[in-house]
Order: sequence, then structure tokens, then C-alpha cells
Amino acid sequence: MKRDATGRFQKRPHWSIEELERLSEQSITSFLIERYGFERIPVPTEALTVLIERDSSDLDLAAELSDHKYDVFGVTDFERGRKPRVRIARELWEQSWRVNRLRTTLAHEYGHVMLHTWLYERADAPAGLQTCYWQSLLPKGGVIDWMEWQAGYVSGALLMPESFIRRSVEAFLRNHSTKPPLAENSREVLDLQQHISLTFEVSTDAAEVRLSQLGYLTE
Repeated sequence: MKRDATGRFQKRPHWSIEELERLSEQSITSFLIERYGFERIPVPTEALTVLIERDSSDLDLAAELSDHKYDVFGVTDFERGRKPRVRIARELWEQSWRVNRLRTTLAHEYGHVMLHTWLYERADAPAGLQTCYWQSLLPKGGVIDWMEWQAGYVSGALLMPESFIRRSVEAFLRNHSTKPPLAENSREVLDLQQHISLTFEVSTDAAEVRLSQLGYLTE
């Protein structure tokens, strides 16, 4: 536990990258085996919704969230004594061309449910509303709220579990006779991002962030 500079709590949890990777992969693979009988990759969108429904009090897939100033894609409501409630912006579910953003948002909100529910179950915990704007879905650079960063990291690790993406990347590199790290924006990297995007059903931006996290890209 570390001091919470945001003032939300007196102390907040810190997980190492290795811990976040392990927690995420164990969570999603065990659920996939339980539901489908095997580690189904890409993770079905239906699996993400069922996972949230299992661990929350309610999942609203048709919420009116956008406020004309910001693009709000997901909200997780925490309240002491009950499971959190998750709301997803209506447009993500209704507009099929935004399926990658829907999947990232679902995984991001489950990151909050998985990592942060217990914080609000303590006797001294206030109720909380975690609003997730599109800019915070992926844990890129800049100053990001620690809860958003953690949920963003888990989002990528759930959709692209470490052992699976490493096997996929290594096969790609062998086929292209190249070795990591690859230069950002090179032809090989753009091809690799597209390969990961198609394999795991994520956006190329999400693929780029994940590849960078795992050390495959360099400036």
C-alpha cells in the first residue's frame, strides 16, 4: 500500500507489472475454461459481459453517458456493502464499427471491478464513481489517475494475455526473420500491430500499447 496522492483514500494499492500480468491472465483464462472448456482467443465479447455480470451488481449496456464535452465510455459505481454497478455507453453497443472500443471499455471496467471493489468494502471507504473517458482507456504517457492506469493495464492484459501475445509475436518475428525491439512506425511494426489487432480483436492503438509494454518496440 502507498499513500494516495489523489486524496481518494489514505492509502492505495500498488501492484507490480508482474502481479498485474499474472492476475489478469489467471482471471481471464480460468473463466474461459470454465465457460467454454478451453482458453478461447480472441476473448469473446460475450465472455467480457458475463464476467462483469458475475462480479458486479448490474451491467447496463445502454447507458446515456456522453456529456457533449467529453466522450464518456464507461462508469463504475462503487458503494460500500454491495457489488459495484457498471455502465457502458449506449453508442458503443449499438454502433458495430466501434466493437474494438466496446471490448476495451468492457475489459477496462472489469479491471476496476477486479482490482478496486475491495477498497470500497472497508468500513472507512466512501462511495465512489469512477468515470472513464476515452483518453484514459489505454495506459499511455502523461499524468493518469492511478485507478485509471491500473484498469487500463488490466484491460490490455485481459484481451491480450501475456503468454498468448508473446507466442503470437514470436511466430510473427520468425516468419519475418527479424528480432525485437522493432523501431516504432517501421513497416514491420505496422504489420505486427495489424497482426495483433486481427488476432486478438483489438484496435491497432491497443496493440501498439501492449507491444510497447512487453518490450517489443523502441523509439
